[in-house]
Amino acid sequence: MKSKEKMVISGPASRLKEYLSQAGFVRDFIHRSTYRLELRSATGVLVFQVPFEETDGALALYGETAFFDGISDSDVPEDIQIAALDRWQALRARIGIAHSQVYSPDRGDRQPSAPIRSRSIQSALNGSMVQDLSDMKRLGKDMERMKTEQQLNEDGLVNDPIQY
Repeated sequence: MKSKEKMVISGPASRLKEYLSQAGFVRDFIHRSTYRLELRSATGVLVFQVPFEETDGALALYGETAFFDGISDSDVPEDIQIAALDRWQALRARIGIAHSQVYSPDRGDRQPSAPIRSRSIQSALNGSMVQDLSDMKRLGKDMERMKTEQQLNEDGLVNDPIQY
């Protein structure tokens, strides 16, 4: 990778692992101390490895020592280097945004599109996604606000759940 600006990311392990997963990184079990990201190019798939260290519930990712598995950095196509750097910067930005936001259920995408009426357990239709027409309309509005797969990819995120 060409740029070396702020190449160390650290924070609570559980939170960073969640962000890594959302960005498409997976724990590499061959190189036990790296997270890997597969990047596709015209010549095939290149594996981008980011070393990490986990101690006492904290995780540190070392981007300055990141490497492409089985290939020297000089042989990596420039578009793949740029893609790897973009993913790293998107991960760093996502972590920075998350640190600056305090959770509030009444803000942003987490706000329901309409009030949800309480029901007793006896009157609720268990196993049904909606209870009545107004509930279906509310769910439709919630679904319209969800990001598409293309929008998630543009943000450097991966659909949830990841299926293997």
